[in-house]
Amino acid sequence: MGYTKRVLKRTLISLALGFLTAFVLSIIIIPKENSKRVGSGKGIPLLTTGKPELCLLCHEEKIQEKSHGVEMLGCSGCHLGNPLASTKVQAHRGLVKNPADLRVIEKTCGQPNCHPQDIKKVRNSLMATNHGIISRLLFVFGEDGLLKATPHLGVADLLKGEASFKGSYALDYYRKLCGSCHLYLEKGKIRGFVGEKGGGCSACHLAEFTEDQRKKRLHPKLEKEVPLERCVRCHNRSGRIGFTYQGLYETSQGGIYDLKWVDGRELIKIESDVHHKAGLHCTDCHIREEIMGDGNFYKNIEEALEVRCETCHQRLLKTDKGRVLTNLKFINGNLYLKGKFTGKLHLVKGPAKDCDRDYHRRLSCSACHAHHMPQCMGCHVRYDPKERHLDKIKVMETRGLWEEYESYRELLKPVLAVKKDKIVPVTPG
Repeated sequence: MGYTKRVLKRTLISLALGFLTAFVLSIIIIPKENSKRVGSGKGIPLLTTGKPELCLLCHEEKIQEKSHGVEMLGCSGCHLGNPLASTKVQAHRGLVKNPADLRVIEKTCGQPNCHPQDIKKVRNSLMATNHGIISRLLFVFGEDGLLKATPHLGVADLLKGEASFKGSYALDYYRKLCGSCHLYLEKGKIRGFVGEKGGGCSACHLAEFTEDQRKKRLHPKLEKEVPLERCVRCHNRSGRIGFTYQGLYETSQGGIYDLKWVDGRELIKIESDVHHKAGLHCTDCHIREEIMGDGNFYKNIEEALEVRCETCHQRLLKTDKGRVLTNLKFINGNLYLKGKFTGKLHLVKGPAKDCDRDYHRRLSCSACHAHHMPQCMGCHVRYDPKERHLDKIKVMETRGLWEEYESYRELLKPVLAVKKDKIVPVTPG
C-alpha cells in the first residue's frame, strides 16, 4: 500500500507541475492560439497530461507501438533531455540515446509509472551478471578464490575495475572472448555484429531497424515478444543450442557448407528440433522469470531454469518454482500450448509408456529424444602476452591476445553422463 501511495503521489505532483508549466508558458511565453495537442496541427505540442513537449517541434518520428505513444510520453519521457528548452544544445543536455541502457535505467524505464518492478530482476539475471560463465572460468583457471571476496561477481563489478581483479587470466579471457554477450554492453559501441548485442532491455526487445523505416520517419520499434533470431545472437556458443535447435551445425570450418552466419562461421543444415518444426520460438516455452530474472541472484543457468520437458509433457502444468504456464490450455480433455507469436494451438503429447518403465526413470527426456549434439574434442586456447586484443568490457584494446583453435569437431549421438540422479547428454565446452 505504501508503494502505491508513493507512486500516486509522484504522479499527481508530475501532473500538477505539467499543468503549471503549461499555464505559465501560455501566459508569459506562448500565445494561446499557438498551443496544440500532439497531432492536432501547428503550435506548441502538449501531451495528454497537458505538459508542453517542445522536442516534438523538430522530432516527427512515428512511434510504432501504442504503449509508448508520443502523445503520452513525448520524447523526454524516455530519452530525458530538457523538453522546455528553446535551443537544440539546451534541449539535448542530459539526453539518453538508449533509455534501456542499464546505466541509466532508473531514470528511464525504471520510472514509477513505467517498469520499476523489473529493474532489480533484470540486473540480477544471468544475462546481466554472466556469473555462471565467469565463475566457471575462474574454476577452470584455478582462480575461484576471487569468489570468496566477491561471491556475486558479475559484469557490473568488472565495469568498476576493482584492483583485485587485475592479473586474473580467467577474467581477461572472459573480457576478450566471452564479454560481448551481456546486457551492460553499450549497443553500437563495438563495430559489426557484436555491436548489435547488449543495450540492456533493448538487447532483446528492440526490433531490427531498417533503412526503409528510417526513410518513413518511423521510430525504432520495441517488441514484447522476443523472436528466436534475437536469442540466437548470443546463444550460439558452447553446446551451440541456438544453432542445433533450428537445424544448423557449425562445421570444423574450411570445408563444404550450406550458409555462412553473420559472423562468418560456416554452417550446414541438419534435422531441426521437433519444437522448431512446429514453429515454436524460445519464449513459447521459457518464461520471463527464467530469462529476465525473478529478483534472485543465481549462480548458474540450472538454478534459474524452471521449465523442463516434464512441465508440459507429464502434465505438471507448473514450473519447478510453482509458476503457472499461462499459454497451456485444456480443450476437450487435450492439452494445448498456444504459440505466443502465431496464436496457433499445438497439441501437447503425453509421455510414451516406455518412459514410465522402471529402467527408464533415471533417463532425462533429452537423453533419448536428442538426435545429435556437436562435440568439439580438439578445442584448445592459446595466449600471447605480447599482442593486444579488444576488451569487450572496457571496449578498448589491452595487452594479451586469446585465440581459440579446433582440431576436430563432429556431430554425434549425444554422449551420456550421470548428473545427480539423472542420466543426461553432455558436450565439451
